[in-house]
Amino acid sequence: MSFTRDMIETLRISMGESKPMAEPKPATTVAAPPKQIFAPQPSASSSKFAKDAAEHTTALVGIGHIGTRYATDVVLQFQAELAVAHEAVYTELPESWARDNGLLSLQSQVSDHHEFLLRPDLGRRLNDESIRALNQAQKGIDVQPILADGLSAVACMQSGVDTIRALEQECKALGMTVGTPMCARYARVWLEDDIGARVNAKVAVIILGERPGLGTGDGLSAYMVYDPKIGNTDGNRNMISNIHQRGTRPPEAAKRLAALAEAMIQQQTSGVNLKLTGKLGEVAGGGYRAPEPRKRLVEVNR
Repeated sequence: MSFTRDMIETLRISMGESKPMAEPKPATTVAAPPKQIFAPQPSASSSKFAKDAAEHTTALVGIGHIGTRYATDVVLQFQAELAVAHEAVYTELPESWARDNGLLSLQSQVSDHHEFLLRPDLGRRLNDESIRALNQAQKGIDVQPILADGLSAVACMQSGVDTIRALEQECKALGMTVGTPMCARYARVWLEDDIGARVNAKVAVIILGERPGLGTGDGLSAYMVYDPKIGNTDGNRNMISNIHQRGTRPPEAAKRLAALAEAMIQQQTSGVNLKLTGKLGEVAGGGYRAPEPRKRLVEVNR
């Protein structure tokens, strides 16, 4: 026995509880593992309700799980769609893009894309050069449309021109005067107040790339305000989001925006005080439309 075992045994004897301690058994020989272990790949489990619901929406429902985790296929889709969102946020609108598309080129007080992400306040005011450029714009109009990059220059470049041109046509069809089409770089929503006030517009509409979601880096949002001026809040605005081919398509969005502008001028207000009734309610109600299938960005070979 070792010294420790002898000491313990002596202690047991002194306490009157001495029992012979058995010698430890020798370790058994462990068999070598096989060279390869084959295990069947479990399939992701999902409820029937979730699968049925997934047929009626592009949202991520019914994705299933394996144990307590997502399936590998789902994780790969998440990563790919997140990459789409990141690309949209970090894509910059080329400096010459507005002029190349026949739009008056403007820029906020932001100097570069990094500053744009960190200083939203600078994205709400025009720089000096753009203020001078507004001398070329029409003044005293009913509706001033503004296209902007926002948080997705990708969306601006894909659907922006179609949306702003369609809005111009719809407003004119309703008898409203429309200002000079323009595009603002490094823009935030409240830039419409600065621009709208300088051109003396009754209604300002800024259509800009919205914050991307998973796999949806091409969505536009339109924000509208009656009597644009510095000091307006989000409570003074109305908006339509998800303007893209899989959501509210540009022609449909333009029709709704024009109806909103007409109602704002008639009621002389916007935001929470605007009454969404009558013709405006009819235009807003488009009925059910089957969703577009969600585009898979990663294919897994099975």
